[in-house]
Amino acid sequence: MRENRKSKKNDTASFGELWIDYSGRRIFYRNQEVVLTKTEFDIIELLSLNSGRVFDREHIYTSIWGYDGLGDSSVIAEHVRRIRGKLSRHTDREYIETVWGVGYRWIG
Repeated sequence: MRENRKSKKNDTASFGELWIDYSGRRIFYRNQEVVLTKTEFDIIELLSLNSGRVFDREHIYTSIWGYDGLGDSSVIAEHVRRIRGKLSRHTDREYIETVWGVGYRWIG
């Protein structure tokens, strides 16, 4: 008899007082919602589901827009800046670390 496993990701995750609802695509800090765009959430989802792993901008870009995206990976830095700005309205804790010369990682 085989074990029946779902390949579904966790529906929620918490990082201190930051709570991510993956299925609802919403983020809360101390029960207050942090409003994000679809792309901002996609970046947080990729990084937080792989906490500690470093992703370069190109990998993040292709994960979100695919290989046929009409832009370039430099747009990722701007999205990360916006995410940090939105989170900083609620907390002074950094959740996305820049690994200079490499990319970004979730350090929640």
